[in-house]
Amino acid sequence: MYTINLWPILVASIVAFGIGALWYSPMLFGGEWAALTKTTDSDLAEARAGGVWKLYVTQFVVTVISFFILAFIIASTNAVGGSNGAFFGFIVWLGFTATTATSGILWEKKTFKLALIDVVSVLLNLVIGGAIIGAWR
Repeated sequence: MYTINLWPILVASIVAFGIGALWYSPMLFGGEWAALTKTTDSDLAEARAGGVWKLYVTQFVVTVISFFILAFIIASTNAVGGSNGAFFGFIVWLGFTATTATSGILWEKKTFKLALIDVVSVLLNLVIGGAIIGAWR
C-alpha cells in the first residue's frame, strides 16, 4: 500500500494555478494564445459574466486529480526528493502530454505555436508539481 500525502498535491495544484495565471496573462502568452484561438475581449467578458468560476473550480479538480496520479507514480516507485519528483513529472509530460499535443497538431490542425504555448505550460506544472510532491516524501 502506498501512502499519498494530500498536502503536497494541494500545494502543487495551487502553484499550477499561479503558473497558469502568469503564463496566460498579457505579460507572457495570453495575447498570443487569444489570437491563435481567436478568443476576443468580448468572449472573455462573456465568460466572466457567465460564471467563469465554475470553469476554474472544474480545472482545479482536474489538476488535483492529475497531481494525485503523479503522486501515486512517485510513491509506487519509492522515489524520494524533489529532483526525482521533477523527473517523474517530466516523464509523465513526455509520455502523455507531448504525444497528445502532437496528435492535436496532426489531426486537429492546431498550430505548432499554440500547441507549444499549451504544452510548455503543462511541462512547467508537472515538473514543478512533481518536485513539490517528491520533496514532501
